[in-house]
Amino acid sequence: MTNALENIDEFKATLRSCAGCALLELDKLDEALKEHKLDYDISKDQENSDGIARALDNIGRTYARKKEYDQAVKFWEQRIPMKKTTLESAWLYHELGRCCLELDRYNDAIEYGEKSLSAAVEAEDENWRINSSVLIAQAQVKLSNDVKALESFNEALELAKSLDDKAVQDAINKAIDDIKFRMEKGESGTDEGARKSSDQKNDLDGDTENKREESPEPNYTPPPSDEESEQEPDSENADDKSPQQSPTASDNNDSEPARKDSGQLEDSKSKEANDEKLNSNTNSDESASANKNSAEAPADEEGNDSESDKPVKLTVR
Repeated sequence: MTNALENIDEFKATLRSCAGCALLELDKLDEALKEHKLDYDISKDQENSDGIARALDNIGRTYARKKEYDQAVKFWEQRIPMKKTTLESAWLYHELGRCCLELDRYNDAIEYGEKSLSAAVEAEDENWRINSSVLIAQAQVKLSNDVKALESFNEALELAKSLDDKAVQDAINKAIDDIKFRMEKGESGTDEGARKSSDQKNDLDGDTENKREESPEPNYTPPPSDEESEQEPDSENADDKSPQQSPTASDNNDSEPARKDSGQLEDSKSKEANDEKLNSNTNSDESASANKNSAEAPADEEGNDSESDKPVKLTVR
């Protein structure tokens, strides 16, 4: 009976965790936090270490989404002794470092970033090596140490090239260009320069199944290639030439003799029919002649309606 109750409590804790994650996705942060704390309480009562670790993860994530970074650090630091894999360590130290960066604790951010980098190297995970290197670089910029920041950014850039990640390469290159520009202008370490470097963080972080937070994709529009530039004038010339290539007028002129021959043939047939009619009824010459004229008149009108340029002249005998 005791085992059954323990299983029920474990099920309840898992259910609270699932509800909290769903509410977090719906951006209902306060409700999500309540569910995750219930998960923590139930798991703690049952001394379920896996449930406690899960709840601490999610409570930290929720506080980070609420931008209450000090609370996120508080719960995530409790999570450190429970880490089991190097990849888990890379994620946890990175998230702690990001919170410290937001709290202006730049030295702590570098320390956590270096721990994350060490774990990522051990785990042979290139993505987390990029994330941790960028975190370290951002903290170094905040401390006005642009030389070391360039080294960290360049390390991340080489890793992005090895992964053929163009978007990340563009974001890192922009951060490097910003640092070099400030160094040339003697503005290294200014608040504006630090802000620009911090903006690059949003282009490099992501929240996937490995528990990273969501971030916007890089806002990068590549310039048109040389081939596209060369093709544009050709397209315009093609549009300009299109009216000249239209064969409408010439087609009408070439078909004029054919329409005239057709009209003459129709008139000849009409005449033969009238002649037969005259031979069959010799006493009604005047009436037949009137019928002939009335029959030929619509033919003229029909010819006029079918012409787009000139009316077809019928030869009447």
